[in-house]
Amino acid sequence: MYLLQLSRVGDIYKDDDGVVAVPEFQKVLKAEGLGADAMKYVALVCDYESPYRHFTESERKKAVSKDLYGDYKWKGEDSPILLAAIDKYNELQFDPLDEQLMAFNKKITQFTTYMNGMHIDEDTAESLQKIMIGIEKIYKTRQTLIDAIERRGERQKIAGDKKLSFLERRKEMQEQSKN
Repeated sequence: MYLLQLSRVGDIYKDDDGVVAVPEFQKVLKAEGLGADAMKYVALVCDYESPYRHFTESERKKAVSKDLYGDYKWKGEDSPILLAAIDKYNELQFDPLDEQLMAFNKKITQFTTYMNGMHIDEDTAESLQKIMIGIEKIYKTRQTLIDAIERRGERQKIAGDKKLSFLERRKEMQEQSKN
């Protein structure tokens, strides 16, 4: 996960900088009927690196809800406090490359659904061919986008790790060599 860290048993670290520094997250943790499981719901539904990321948004919400609460739609899902935390989570982790990739994946899913429902005969064969050419172009562009994401490398936390960045380490080494 990117913004929030989960322990090996699947609990969020409540003292993590990603949790304590964001008022909307603190409100979820303190709200009656929400708490740590609701914050985990936010992370699992929203995070780019969530294990549920391959589901569509509505299916992701259902799957996470079922796994955490045993129901496909739990009562806290529409809580204004939870919705504010979801908005904040999405705002904080926003990455244009990942957003574009999600958009491409949605379009591919729509094309696939459309093609599955399409009856093929002489009249529709040409339309199907155009659709397949369009999908091929989307796949090529999507792959270019995936390559750009891979070149970017793994996300790094901006703060909270207490580790120095590459440039900070380099500057520190230069200063030590001067002494």
